[in-house]
Order: sequence, then C-alpha cells, then structure tokens
Amino acid sequence: MSLASGHRVRVIAVVVSAALTLSSTGVSFAVPSTPEISEKRAEVSAAQAGLDRMRAELEVKIEEYNAITEALESTDSQIVETRAELEQATKDLRESEDRLAERASNIYKHGSIGILDVFLGVRSFDDLITRVDLLRRINASDADAVASVREARARVEQTAGALEQRRAEQAVLQAEAEARASAIEDEVVRQERYVAQLDADVRRLIAEEEERERVRAEQRAREAAEAARRAAPAAGSGTPSDSRGPERPAADAGSLPAAPGGVVDIALQYLGVPYVYGGSTPDGFDCSGFVQYVYRQVGVSLPRTSRAQYGVGQHIAADRVDLLQPGDLVFFGTNGDPSRVHHVGMYVGGGNYIHAPYTGTVVRINSLISRIQSNGDYVGASRL
Repeated sequence: MSLASGHRVRVIAVVVSAALTLSSTGVSFAVPSTPEISEKRAEVSAAQAGLDRMRAELEVKIEEYNAITEALESTDSQIVETRAELEQATKDLRESEDRLAERASNIYKHGSIGILDVFLGVRSFDDLITRVDLLRRINASDADAVASVREARARVEQTAGALEQRRAEQAVLQAEAEARASAIEDEVVRQERYVAQLDADVRRLIAEEEERERVRAEQRAREAAEAARRAAPAAGSGTPSDSRGPERPAADAGSLPAAPGGVVDIALQYLGVPYVYGGSTPDGFDCSGFVQYVYRQVGVSLPRTSRAQYGVGQHIAADRVDLLQPGDLVFFGTNGDPSRVHHVGMYVGGGNYIHAPYTGTVVRINSLISRIQSNGDYVGASRL
C-alpha cells in the first residue's frame, strides 16, 4: 500500500468514525429535543388532555340531550293519543246529550200520552207504581250516562293539559341541553385549534433544531476530515483508534352466543358519514345513534343512549379483549368508570372498532388497543 492510498484510508476511517459518533449520540437519527421543545411538548400534552376531557364532557351532554329528546318524543306520542281520546270523548258526550235532550223533548211534547199509556192497562195499584218507577229510572239512567261521559271527558282534558305542560317543560330542558352541548362544542373547536397550533409550533421547533444539528454535524465532519488530513504525514505507525462506544357481571366465556352476522358489513357502509350530535340517521350520527341505527338493520332494537346500551346483552369484561368478536359493542366511561359510560363503538376485529367519535369528525375505524393503552377509559363490551 502506498503512502497516498494509506492516507486516503485513514481520512475515510476518521470521517466514518465521526459519523458513527454523531449517530450514537442521536444527532442524526433521533428526534431532537431542547428545553424549548420539551416545554412545548408538555404544553401539547396538557392541551390534548384538556381536549380529551372536553370531548368526553361533550359526549355526556349529548347523551343528556338524546335522553331528553327521547322523552319529548314519547310525550308527543302520548299527546296525539290523548287528543284522539278527547275527540272521541267529546263525540260521546255530544251523542249522550242529544239522546237526553230528545227524551226530554218527547216527554214535554207527548207527556199526556205518555202518562195515559202508563195508566192504560193497569191491573192494580202495584202495577201502576211499577210503571211510574220504570219511567223515572229511564230518565235517571239517561242523566247518569251523560254525567259519566262528562266526567270521562273532564279526566281526558286534565290528562291532555298535564301532557302539554310536561311537553313545554321538556322542550325547555331540551333547549337548555342543546345550548350546553353547543357551548362545549364551541370550546372543543377552540381547543382543537389551540392543540393544532401547538403541534405546529413543536414541528417548527423540531425542524429548526434538526437543521441546526445538520449544519453542526456537517461542520464537525469537515473538521474531523481536515484534522485527519493534517495528521496524515505523521501516520506511519499510528495505533488503532478506540471507537467503543363497577362493573357489570361478566358472562361466562362458554355461554357467550355468536355475534350477529352481517352487522359489521352494514356498519362499514357508513364510513365517512359526518358526526352530528343527536344524529341517528345516515345524514349524521353520534356514537349511540350510529350503533342503534346499524343494529336496527338486523332487527335488533337498542336504547338511544350509550349508557342505556351498556346494560343490554351479555357483558364481556374489560380485561377479556381476547373474547371480542366483530359486532360486539365496546364502551368507554369517564376515568374508566362503568357508571359514567359516555361513548360506544362496534368492534370490527383486529383490535379495531368503528365509531362516530366527536364533532368535526366522521364515522371511522380506530385502534381499540391503542385507546385502551393511552386513555384507560375502556369499561368492557356487550354481545347482543
């Protein structure tokens, strides 16, 4: 080997060694971190945690809105039925009053004939008393019938009035619940923008630091190469360098039925449908409205809210994810509390679930396993 070729080998070796040193310290490959980046990341983490809490709170308010809306719809149905009963009662009263009026008119117009008829053919005094009593009873019966119908109509009117009052109160509660949900929704939107801005700030800081590190690395490599070149003439016998460097009772696994077939395929048809709180149609879904609508397509009726849906079917404990089958409903509660369920989705297999997440998103598939590991709010599943 010539001196020139040996010089080149040693220069290359020094440059490679410098590169290895840089990579071992994480300068070239690790995501850079500075106190400013760490502080900004902490802000992102805190802001994201706040956003998650807001979204959970929004889901709670939306479920409250759904429950009130369901009660209001039930009251509307009762009002329709009561109005029909009131109409029938009014008709019955009118007919009874007409019968009584007709009877009184006949007695007034033909009273003498009626009395004569009573006396004609009387065989004894007792027979006369019997006939007079019969007339009295007929008139009394007509009057009692009218009074009875009037009382029934009054009761129906009272019921109708109470229902109208209840509906007015429920309408106020619905408006208040919608206002609360809308206010939180606005807060969520603002928080999402804040988190997005912080994320952008972190990415910018990282990019700036990566560029500074790239420049520093290139400079250090050039300096190392230049030092090697200057040392080359004296490198005849150099030594090698050192380069080391509360739950529901869980069903028995054997007793669980097979999950309903085809329900996941139906759910997947609605991927991309926008989230709309209070929504339960393909025009827009919230979480419980989505699974309720999908299961209705296979003939299974579910309650309207996720909290009520949690009590349906056979429960699969939160620590038995291995038992899940596509079609099972998976539930989430605040701080992992089963008594505070506020979100539901449908397991689709492979550790994933489909759901309508929150305002501003669409029906989509997410990792159930990742959510369990990051949020800790999974409370178990139901097999229907």
